[in-house]
Amino acid sequence: MGQSFSESPGSHSSHNSRSTDQQRQLKDRLPHTWDAFFARFGRFTEIQAQAIPPLLEGHNCVIVSATASGKTEAALAPLLELHKQHQPPKHKLSLLYLVPTRALARDLARRLAPPLEKLAIGLRVKTGDEPALNTERPPEVLLTTPESLDSLLTNAPRMLKDLRAVVIDELHIFDNTVRGDQLRILLNRLRRLKSYAFTRGEATSAHLQYCALSATIHDPATVAARYFNDARVIQVAGQRAIDAELVELEQPERLLHLFASLQKRGVKKVLAFCPSRAECEQWAYRVKPASPFGDNVYVHHASLAASVRRMVEQNFTHANAALCFATSTLELGIDIGDVDLVVLIGAPREQDTFLQRIGRGNRRTARTSVVCGYRNPLERALFQVFLRGFTPDAAHHYFFRASVVIQQLCSYVKQNRLGELHPDAAYELFVTPQGEPLLSREHYDRIIEHLIAKGFFVATATGAALKPGPAWQELFELRALYTNLMDTSRRSLEIIEAETGRRLGEIERHLLPGEAMLFGGHAREATYQVGRKLMVRTIDAEAQAPRMFTPWRPLTPALARAVAAELGVPCATNPDALAMMIDDDENDTTTWLFHCAGDAYGLLLGDLLTSRYRARVEDYNELYVAFSGTLPVGPTDFTEPQLHTLLRKRWRQLESWYALGRFQTLLPLDVRRAVVTEAFHLAGFVQTLGASGNRVYLEKAGLQRV
Repeated sequence: MGQSFSESPGSHSSHNSRSTDQQRQLKDRLPHTWDAFFARFGRFTEIQAQAIPPLLEGHNCVIVSATASGKTEAALAPLLELHKQHQPPKHKLSLLYLVPTRALARDLARRLAPPLEKLAIGLRVKTGDEPALNTERPPEVLLTTPESLDSLLTNAPRMLKDLRAVVIDELHIFDNTVRGDQLRILLNRLRRLKSYAFTRGEATSAHLQYCALSATIHDPATVAARYFNDARVIQVAGQRAIDAELVELEQPERLLHLFASLQKRGVKKVLAFCPSRAECEQWAYRVKPASPFGDNVYVHHASLAASVRRMVEQNFTHANAALCFATSTLELGIDIGDVDLVVLIGAPREQDTFLQRIGRGNRRTARTSVVCGYRNPLERALFQVFLRGFTPDAAHHYFFRASVVIQQLCSYVKQNRLGELHPDAAYELFVTPQGEPLLSREHYDRIIEHLIAKGFFVATATGAALKPGPAWQELFELRALYTNLMDTSRRSLEIIEAETGRRLGEIERHLLPGEAMLFGGHAREATYQVGRKLMVRTIDAEAQAPRMFTPWRPLTPALARAVAAELGVPCATNPDALAMMIDDDENDTTTWLFHCAGDAYGLLLGDLLTSRYRARVEDYNELYVAFSGTLPVGPTDFTEPQLHTLLRKRWRQLESWYALGRFQTLLPLDVRRAVVTEAFHLAGFVQTLGASGNRVYLEKAGLQRV
């Protein structure tokens, strides 16, 4: 099966509409950076030609174009041109480049080292994987993650006072997530720091220029406005054409047969994405003995040590033929050489993830090749929806995760040289760039009171400020101040290779001596344990991957509706009604109610109808709820208080479905419930189910297939 998206003009610069004169004029505006960034290409891509002028003029921009269209150069060349023209002294940080992963930071550093060396501009990486940064002699350009920026703001704020520009790469990865909310507050802290330094005469300007990059973002103006003001949208529409093949993977042998046939098809490099770390391990171990890639079958996931992942990246890049099974750790723009084929084992539950993963293949050509391996009809439908160009709802529900307030207060108190926190001043950090509060003052005050009661803060002698308490000290000692990501390290074991002493990674379960597991693409046997270190040796034996936590996310209502249409799920003749099908047999009756609204909304709908008709839910998923017995045809009325009551019964289950951050459980109970309610989005529930006037219609007659 093949599917083509429209080609991005940025993919073929020879076809762009810019005249030679326009290209030459733009080149003349980059006297310092043209040679370093563009001379080897000879001209600008379309996105570069459109983005460079407004950035040179000092505007904030959000740049949206296809993978491998030159977005990084489109942002850095003009910003560094301004830097060179400004002629700042050495060892002053001028540009901060934010990325979502450590691996992407390393890869960008490797790619940017030659042009920045030509420009005599210092470049460093600041992440947990890299050597300590000399904050007294910082580079001009720093690649880092939000968590490491948090650490810098807290421990070395003076290093950031001369900053001139901030680039946010892969903005769609951050937005509407707990890390995106953390980043929003970090940018507010950065703006406050710059303003303070300027008023004290320690900085020449309080101004910061911003540029955000993305290949798949929807509604870029609205998204960018969450991070900075006055963003100019620079967008080149379209994606590379996709050559897609749908393959059923109900039987593992089907994938083995596919890999065996790759040599005949001229495929040498394959990147296979799996839904979980355990599946990466299982597939690599199963495929390796019979694959055409010999020993060049690798795994790459977050449980592996950074040094192991780097070795995999290098080996895969330099091998003539290789196969790598990966999770999301390789879905971003890490350069691992030419990939001839991308294989998706199971359908992702988000379109952005799908596009990000298939974009890893054939990056230097106008087409990308992908095999979509599905295990059930739902996954097949998801793939078909994605390939046909699914468009999410423009007004996708955004909410602020209040757990970020706890994390940021705990970090921010350490930034103050006196080690004190003034709650009123800190509240002003939790606002949009336009000054609108991100949470109510009532909820903020409840959080402050709760943190005092739990020992995170204690009042100073005057009572005007707060200082760290014993619970804060415990966070500090655990090095847990700067991240709001879920933490599994406290219950994890370090895996150490007994033969070499090399750290291989970590797992989330304990193994007894003699137990075997798959890890790093090999069978390993536990030999002995010292503290939190588990020594293992490589063995030649059957083994299974250890249990590894994989977060589950519900389908959004918009995607569930698209999948339902693809599957031909029954729908009612009345667009405002929900279709019912009744399955009668001699002993039992089951009513199938097709809501097609996603997992979370289906769960609450089942509870609503159960409370009204005492029906018993037998099963539910993202498309239907199955009841024992029958439901009445016609309207079912409900009230908003009834929905809130039902949500109060389900909030803990729903809390585990939404990625709300590790500090979510430290919120006051009422605020914690309010966050879950906001994440659920009751107004969306009513609208999605076609409810009118707090009434949902159930229809049995006149069913049709879509």
